[in-house]
Amino acid sequence: MTDMAISGYLGWLFLLLIIYPFALVVINIACYEVARKKVTFWFNITCFLLAAFLLVMHMNIEIIYGKDLLDAWYSANPSE
Repeated sequence: MTDMAISGYLGWLFLLLIIYPFALVVINIACYEVARKKVTFWFNITCFLLAAFLLVMHMNIEIIYGKDLLDAWYSANPSE
């Protein structure tokens, strides 16, 4: 059997989705009221752009399911 079709980009996207809420809480605890809105805004924009980039890069990866089976078929039947 072949390995699962997963990319490094998808792994980083999952990691971002898991860490994001905890980082947001830490930012809201660490920042004072004056800078909290500005820091939270830029953190959200950065995370959104990073998530969009990772999703687009993952979607650009070509994955052929059953490639081993297709290669075995074509090597056994070269005329088809």
